[in-house]
Amino acid sequence: MLNKNQNIHRAFNARTISLKELCDGFIISDSFTKLASPNNSILIGPRGSGKTTLMRMLQAEALCQWDSLDSDYYRNKVGFTGVFIPTDRFWKEQYDSLKKAEFLGPAEENVLKAYFNYHVIERLCSTLEFRVNKTKKSNSKYRLVELEKEDEIELVQELSSLWGVNPRINSIRSLESSLSNKKQSISNYISELKIDSNNNDTPNVKNGELVSILDPSVRIINSYLNEKNEKWCFLFDELELAPEEVIQPLVNAMRGGPEDIILKLSLSPYHKNVVITNSPESSMGEQDLSLIRLTGIKEKEGIEFSKKLCGGVFESSGYDNNVESYFEKPEKMDVVKEFKELSDKDSTFKRYLDQNLIEIDKISSYTDKDRNPTIRKIKFIAQLRNYYLKVGRKRPPSLYVGFENLCKSVEYNPRMLISLMNMLILSLKNGKSISISDQISALRRSFETQKSLLNTIAIKGDFKEICTIYDLVEFVGNKFKENIVGDSFQAEPKGSLIFKKENDKELIEIIGYALNSGALVLDDSAANAYQNIIEINRSRCRLNYLFSHEFKLLLTKQREIEISKIFELKRNVVKVNKSNTSSKLIMKSNKVKTLSKNDQMDLKL
Repeated sequence: MLNKNQNIHRAFNARTISLKELCDGFIISDSFTKLASPNNSILIGPRGSGKTTLMRMLQAEALCQWDSLDSDYYRNKVGFTGVFIPTDRFWKEQYDSLKKAEFLGPAEENVLKAYFNYHVIERLCSTLEFRVNKTKKSNSKYRLVELEKEDEIELVQELSSLWGVNPRINSIRSLESSLSNKKQSISNYISELKIDSNNNDTPNVKNGELVSILDPSVRIINSYLNEKNEKWCFLFDELELAPEEVIQPLVNAMRGGPEDIILKLSLSPYHKNVVITNSPESSMGEQDLSLIRLTGIKEKEGIEFSKKLCGGVFESSGYDNNVESYFEKPEKMDVVKEFKELSDKDSTFKRYLDQNLIEIDKISSYTDKDRNPTIRKIKFIAQLRNYYLKVGRKRPPSLYVGFENLCKSVEYNPRMLISLMNMLILSLKNGKSISISDQISALRRSFETQKSLLNTIAIKGDFKEICTIYDLVEFVGNKFKENIVGDSFQAEPKGSLIFKKENDKELIEIIGYALNSGALVLDDSAANAYQNIIEINRSRCRLNYLFSHEFKLLLTKQREIEISKIFELKRNVVKVNKSNTSSKLIMKSNKVKTLSKNDQMDLKL
């Protein structure tokens, strides 16, 4: 049975769906509550982690239209007018191509930068027009403002003079159209420059740093709306697609910026040359901004969010029961049985038990003051090791399935959760539970999809046979696998990576690509939580849990190893020069596929 909302969940992408669909399917999370605070914020996560959804839901139009049990609470809580600013991908392409041109001088560069300023101003004007005119048609009347016609004429005249545009009539709607026309004239000029670098028909633009233009703009607007000190929040989405010349001034403006302006920036975990906390001009973590990570989410928070999101997916297909009830649960682990079987076949495990005075037959009598903590620490390692030491074991064990483990395996990533649930719904017939076998199959399909994507992302470096992000995943995964199912039992297997060699810029950049694609996940418990984004050399990261079943790894945090140590052999066995690297990439051309322009920009640093 399907209802009208089914397609929303089946094709969920916050960048493309309508505002109504976004509001209808929105699930509140702790990250949204943090982002809704009246502070400058940087939202960090890989693609698919929900950055765009959170940003879009804070714009005035969404808060006005949102209708749920919690919407009134957040309308009262949010103390600003949100202006959502998507990154203009067409401009990004123009910027990248023109930036490389030898003929680019100061005048041309000013016009190039001005396009982004007008893009933001246009969105500000659109939100202003919404508050003055369109909010009247809504039920909530959220941030509705009454503006007399004479005041509107004066306001438009003031803003037109400030922005360097000439609206056809003195209305906010006409002002917005004039901004769109200005953007188009700049875009045409940029396109013509590629053909004729001597084009002197330079458009008249408003120069200067963006924030220095927004500050007087907001003060003028507040004056005419009779809203002294009203906060305007600019929600910059997908800034990882923007050049550092655009991002860095926004980050810097978070420190001691205009009092009526709040900045919220959406970024990937790694962005080369963007400094957040390690320069005199940059913002200070916990003082000037809040840093919100969408990876490494705590288990309790992740499961609560997943139940709501996945429950909505099942409801959209006519399944209204508790979402967990549709999943066959794996059998509870029999610790005594697992320990006995492994001890009989693995002398290294038996030796570990003897050294720690653990008698299998007495396990049920141990307490937390005795040996229970040791048993809890090793029981899942023993379960995995026992399972895979049996001859012919190819299918992953049930350790990775069951509703909660499936959600954890995809890192509570909204896009991946929806995709996984849609696959599993197809296995649900006549309301019966989804079998363990079907759960494993769906998990495998999710892995294969991610593997195919990561194989499209080529990386450069002198690492033998590592040409794509998935090559990196495979290499690291196999190294960690040896700690679980290798020759000897290890009670504390290594499963996370840390940096100590700060000068290994090439390796840091490769790890940055992996973090942005979601192949690696930053461990939020790292000591330096407010680090500069590119200084991952003092952080800890691990493989995405989606790869755990493939490489026989745990779904828990594990001890760290210095990343340069596991790459040392890979790098030094064969010193690869540039020509060899090119040859390898050509040989693997059947593996490194061509991405669409949008996907290329999604993954580009």
